[in-house]
Amino acid sequence: MTSYLDLLVGNGVFPNPSTMLQVRASTGMNVIVGAGAGWINGHKMINTADLTLTLDTSDVLLNRIDDVIFYVDFNQREMGIEVKKGTNSATPVAPTLQRDNTRYEMCLAQIAVNKQVTSI
Repeated sequence: MTSYLDLLVGNGVFPNPSTMLQVRASTGMNVIVGAGAGWINGHKMINTADLTLTLDTSDVLLNRIDDVIFYVDFNQREMGIEVKKGTNSATPVAPTLQRDNTRYEMCLAQIAVNKQVTSI
């Protein structure tokens, strides 16, 4: 059934309203992912209420880029939203999204976590 539905709907966040799964800063190292729905490879994910996620503390010397992603894990048969932590670096790059036959990830937001910050 999912392969049939995959032909009808493309991967991504549903567009109406435009605030679906919007990521916004909260207090400290927290971000909030708003309510909304997304679609990955024939699978629909619904987030019914605001979801608070906490980013790891910043490094003392180096910056990093974290992604807020939504994903489908085909082995675990689950979908969800999480933070994918980047690598600390003087010239940080966003983490690589996994897109294979076990897991498919889509980025909702990239967050620059600069050295020595205590809030986003």
